[in-house]
Amino acid sequence: MILNTGSIKFYNGFIHHSRKDGKEHFFKNKMNAIFIELRNDKFKETYKYPTLFSINKFNLLAWHSSNHGNQLNHSENQNLYQFILYLIQKSGANENKVRNIKLLTFPKVLGWGFNPLSIYFCYDTKESLLHSVFEVRNTFGDIHHYVLKNQNKNNVVQKTVKKLFVSPFYPQKGYYHLYSNQLNDKILTSVDYIINEKKVFSASMDLKEIKFNNLNILKAFMKLYLFPGKIWINIHLQAFFLWLKKIRPYKIPSSQKVKHSFGIKISKD
Repeated sequence: MILNTGSIKFYNGFIHHSRKDGKEHFFKNKMNAIFIELRNDKFKETYKYPTLFSINKFNLLAWHSSNHGNQLNHSENQNLYQFILYLIQKSGANENKVRNIKLLTFPKVLGWGFNPLSIYFCYDTKESLLHSVFEVRNTFGDIHHYVLKNQNKNNVVQKTVKKLFVSPFYPQKGYYHLYSNQLNDKILTSVDYIINEKKVFSASMDLKEIKFNNLNILKAFMKLYLFPGKIWINIHLQAFFLWLKKIRPYKIPSSQKVKHSFGIKISKD
């Protein structure tokens, strides 16, 4: 089976992180992201991309499907479209209403990259958002999928219990309010982390589409919006700053066997 993708859009914007529980800490980064239209097996159209971008191959900018989805099927031929439909079906929603799935993620730069958060947007025939899946990775090699279903029936913010140990500076408890939406040429996302009914951390992305061409790829690289391992390096740099502020790290728990969970209510926040 050959991985099948459709159109790919290129975005730039800012990522904001803010710690709010006593010892405050804030940073923002300018980043580039790609928005990939995943295709089902029945689609066979061929799309042309900038020469500085490749799929499952080394290039200045690249995307590898093996970094996503079902890590038990860790290959570049896994069908991400079918995997997301499987998660939607497991949530109790009707996966047959999904007609398009798009993935927001960060590309690799010169073969290096790390995706702490990727988001799958599931649309109906009218391109209205039905469901989304937050794919969260930690630097310890674990992954979890938070499935938000039936977002078209209510607010797009949903509450999920925290399942994946992400930062060693927070305990393995609490819950998230998760939000993601595509609005014309913009993509907005937010993650609020709540412990004992108090917001202790928030993160957000505010992205705007730009032309996906070699010139913009080179501009991003020259301005250091993109460089090899940028996200991974910054995660550990910010961890060092938190350590300097004498914030105590927690012990890393064992990896959980269940790799997906579901939004447990619609929030009006």
